[in-house]
Amino acid sequence: MAETATVAAANVKKAPSKEKTYQVVAKRLLKNKLAVIGLIIIVLQIGMAIFAPLITSYDPVKQNLDASELPVFSEGHWLGTDNYGRDVWSRIVFGARISLVVGIVAVTLGLLGGVTLGLLGGYYKKLDGVIMRIVDLLFSFPGILLAMLIIAILGTSLINVAIAISIWSIPSCARIVRGSVLSIKEKEYIMAMKSLGASDFRIMVKHILPNAFAPIIVFATMRMATAILSTASLSYLGLGAQPPTPEWGAMISQGQAFMWSSPHLTVVPGIAIMLTVFAFNVVGDGLRDAIDPNMDIQ
Repeated sequence: MAETATVAAANVKKAPSKEKTYQVVAKRLLKNKLAVIGLIIIVLQIGMAIFAPLITSYDPVKQNLDASELPVFSEGHWLGTDNYGRDVWSRIVFGARISLVVGIVAVTLGLLGGVTLGLLGGYYKKLDGVIMRIVDLLFSFPGILLAMLIIAILGTSLINVAIAISIWSIPSCARIVRGSVLSIKEKEYIMAMKSLGASDFRIMVKHILPNAFAPIIVFATMRMATAILSTASLSYLGLGAQPPTPEWGAMISQGQAFMWSSPHLTVVPGIAIMLTVFAFNVVGDGLRDAIDPNMDIQ
């Protein structure tokens, strides 16, 4: 027993060192120009969302029919106004709050469910078959249709949109985590922890999960882009934000009737969605490349 414990303790020391990991990833990420541009856009959007009341002069839902459909660069309304006289810039800025909050809630809930299922399925062979069949069942529905079905059951609201998108995110996350767990649990330091009598919960939470963070972070970043785009799509269809909420997809839906007379009502929120989705996608791509151990550092 003493000899076994000694060998196990020696093997524990062979666990991957995390020294310099974050510095290496940051250095690789900052060398990616597109990823840096994406980070800047994300930081600006977060700043807009936090300081929205300070950088806008108008209430995003207050109507002023005397100033309806003003073009861009109008005095006092540099992005114009909509058909109700509401300032488009104010609605874009406050819409950033909605997009970020719904995206963060949806991705967080999706990660909680996906990581839990992935850990259990990857670690316990007996549960793997059951969990993966549930995941396969969820995969059988196209994502947006699954979200629409869930919203049809729960009702139209931004909270239900976040829940629907999170459920849609669970199967992809579970598959990614399961793959990582299957690989990590065969490492020598995991076998050593088992020999030392560590509980399954401790091994999963303290030793396997931290080493599976890399793909989870990349998934979460890229899923934010999907969540924001899905929120806009569902709101455009009338299943998410309801008038007069300043949500980007709903703004496009409301402005499409004025495409020829006031194209900025659809173009401006469309650009906001495009830039945000682009930013999260390129940052996710950059993180994936930065975390790849085969990437050379110069």
